[in-house]
Amino acid sequence: MIDELEVIKVERKFTRDQIKERKGIDVPDLEANITGKGIYVDAETNEPFLVYMPLPEQTVPELRKAVRGIKYSSSGVTRQSTGVENHSRTFGMAPRKPFQTREACRPTALSHEQPEEHDVLVRTADVLADIIRDIAPDLYNKDVAETAGVAEEWRISERSLWTSGVINKTSTLPYHFDGNNFDMWSAMPVIRRGTRGGYLSIPEFDAVIECRDGWVLFFPGFRLLHGVTPIAHVQKDSYRYTVVYYCLRGMKDCFSFAVEQKEARKRRTKREEGLASALKGESSFKIG
Repeated sequence: MIDELEVIKVERKFTRDQIKERKGIDVPDLEANITGKGIYVDAETNEPFLVYMPLPEQTVPELRKAVRGIKYSSSGVTRQSTGVENHSRTFGMAPRKPFQTREACRPTALSHEQPEEHDVLVRTADVLADIIRDIAPDLYNKDVAETAGVAEEWRISERSLWTSGVINKTSTLPYHFDGNNFDMWSAMPVIRRGTRGGYLSIPEFDAVIECRDGWVLFFPGFRLLHGVTPIAHVQKDSYRYTVVYYCLRGMKDCFSFAVEQKEARKRRTKREEGLASALKGESSFKIG
């Protein structure tokens, strides 16, 4: 059983229109002001915007081993404003992206490149889904309705609603909305050691969440602007991983796995024939 969480009221500091002006801006080096577990709600409407709590103790060692064992690209994406390299890996399911020659909805590369680590992420999804369903059933039921168009086989696990996820390795992120996701709650377990900062900032409520090692945040990232404060390494072999679970809107357009594979072969053949024809000068080549 999950311990009952205190409901904590927080005053809204800015309107949605005021918040949108911060999109794309780097998060300053803020101090955490949310450090305790609880269900945090809008003081005026009583609408929850954050659940922050420890993960079950038995979940943490396995998750730590998995995220630290995953292979990340040796060269990450360098943010021009800070010069910091961000490293990440996606997991779960991925929708079609014809312009990237991804012809079908499919599992991500991590699922077959490192199946043991990927299985840990899948099992963790079930644990997280059970938590949010237990402590906030009304929110969970709203998310069930919101994602009803996504077929069960494209969910990341049997008991969760999420389709996909990303592991961020010691990454800072500017203020942003999770625009490719459904308007539902995401889950973000944190695994860290020997780092300072790296707090999640939700400026609409002037909330800066501590992101403690072995804790998890649940929040609606599609709806709330959020970003990560700068990270400083304060000891050798330091790290900060966040594992973000979400449901991609593009997954609602996926057919069954068998149909996706069949249609992908057709699209691939058509694309290759078009490319061959263009190389011969017989036609112009278009993707899609």
